[in-house]
Amino acid sequence: MTTAVDLNEQINHLRHLAHDFKALRDRVRDLAVAPGTEALRQLAPLVLKSQELVREALLPLSALDRSPYAAVSGSRQTLHGLGGVVFAASQASWDLAQALAVNPLDGIGFGGPRQDEDSIRSSRHARAVPEMAGHLADAAHRLDMCETACHDLATGIARDLERASTTSRQKAPLKISPAQYEALRALAKGGATMQTQGRGSTIVLTPDHTLITIATIQSLDTHGLVCLDTSVPLHQGRGITVTAEGHRALGQHRSRTGATTVPTATAAAMPTVAAKREGRR
Repeated sequence: MTTAVDLNEQINHLRHLAHDFKALRDRVRDLAVAPGTEALRQLAPLVLKSQELVREALLPLSALDRSPYAAVSGSRQTLHGLGGVVFAASQASWDLAQALAVNPLDGIGFGGPRQDEDSIRSSRHARAVPEMAGHLADAAHRLDMCETACHDLATGIARDLERASTTSRQKAPLKISPAQYEALRALAKGGATMQTQGRGSTIVLTPDHTLITIATIQSLDTHGLVCLDTSVPLHQGRGITVTAEGHRALGQHRSRTGATTVPTATAAAMPTVAAKREGRR
């Protein structure tokens, strides 16, 4: 975990990897496959490139797992997300290999050529077209997921590092606003989900239906009080959990609130007690 790793280099690697996933996705989407030898010629380099990207996705996962970043708040979700990229990239490579496997090559069957060889060939090609198209569509979809995840993970790592640096520089306890306190209190009961719905609007769903604005979540995230699972796309719902810093901020806020309300209540009661004593004289 203490091996020297350039974290900025890993962030840049993920951004370049996102670009490579996008480039391969575009090549797959633009492919006009005609079954046979030509399809083999087109698919072979795509399969090889996809396997290369699987290897490239493994590099930051291995590097970050044994780096000081693994001790940073939020790193668990990042490492899980990187594992997801490796899996999705492997699935995309498998889809491309499947398209290659179902591609009918123009060989001759046992017993030599038949009189209806041309019709057999045409039939095999016709059956293969939709099957190959399905595998290619699946591969493009998974490559698209990999691109998005790499961008999100690179941003998340940079944010985690900045947050850790800011936290280490903080000397005074972080004071939170009433809105942030209510949001943290609701999230501490069981987390929440940030999800895109309808026409692209993003909302936060909590178990007790507490209304939390996106701005509040972003503010809490910036201060390291909550953690967003960036490995999950927004349309599927990203989990939000309270970090150790968030629980600490909750406790500090309650302590400050109790310290200010108790003396006030006592002071308010003192005139009443004094009046009663005066009446007894």
